[in-house]
Amino acid sequence: MKKKTENAYYSFVSKPDRDIRSLGVVALKGNIGPAVAVLRAFAAAHPEIKVYLNGRMREQAGKGLAVRGDAFLASKVDALLALGGDGTFLAAARLAHANNIPVLGVNLGRVGFLADVSLENLGSILEDLLRRRYTLRHRMVLDVEHWRGRKRLLRDIALNEVAFTGLMGGQMLELDVRASGSFLTAYRVDGLLVSTPTGSTAYSLSAGGPIVHPAANTLLLTPMNPGSLSVRPLLLPDSMDIEVRNIAKAGRPPNLFSDGRSRGTVLSGDRVRIARHPDRLRIIRPQGSSYFDSLRNKLGWTGNWEAKPK
Repeated sequence: MKKKTENAYYSFVSKPDRDIRSLGVVALKGNIGPAVAVLRAFAAAHPEIKVYLNGRMREQAGKGLAVRGDAFLASKVDALLALGGDGTFLAAARLAHANNIPVLGVNLGRVGFLADVSLENLGSILEDLLRRRYTLRHRMVLDVEHWRGRKRLLRDIALNEVAFTGLMGGQMLELDVRASGSFLTAYRVDGLLVSTPTGSTAYSLSAGGPIVHPAANTLLLTPMNPGSLSVRPLLLPDSMDIEVRNIAKAGRPPNLFSDGRSRGTVLSGDRVRIARHPDRLRIIRPQGSSYFDSLRNKLGWTGNWEAKPK
């Protein structure tokens, strides 16, 4: 039993499989000046490494830092660096996923479970990247399809969650949910989240869902303000396809969000299919980093680290 558990975990962790000779940088907002200064110094010390900024950073270009479009960053670099919070990391993940590009998040915001590298450590971590002194974490990604009859309106991906939301406090959604074709239940809720283990520390956690280790092979369904006290968060195997239908006959249709991005409305009779994507996202984790350390630090858990069992 122990051997199987270890194998399952180590399929989630791997060693670097490529040298990093080009680095793409994604930023959306905020004070990125100090981070750019570190990047500029890194580029000057390593002229053989190409550093490319996204379009939002055009004013920071020059002196070893060039600007390229999203299509270039999504296909022509060896790694992506996300400067900001988890929202910036999710944007970088959308670029990186299709071509299996690893992503490193640098936290310039507040609480960041994905962007958890500090600015103070950025310079040394960039040096570690060149020496392959890091590991890769393979995170589950959701494949999302929105169908209206036989017409597919949308295909998208989500690293954290797919959300169905109504008008909070003024609208109850009626959602029929099926798991691999079998009827699960009909939810009457303010909203419903279908999350990955990575997303369990995002929107789902705020809605009362459990924390799930990102190596777990599971999907998480979290109802938001259900009409019945018996309705609780539910864990399902990630081998299952989840289908959500809007069965309300009247009222405003639910809003559909993918990682916080509005993806339209789900009309009565529409179907949204959510399944594990065959390809995972690769996240760069520096040496010595720990998921449990991140939980303690981000959530402010108490306890004496020095007194932990040996």
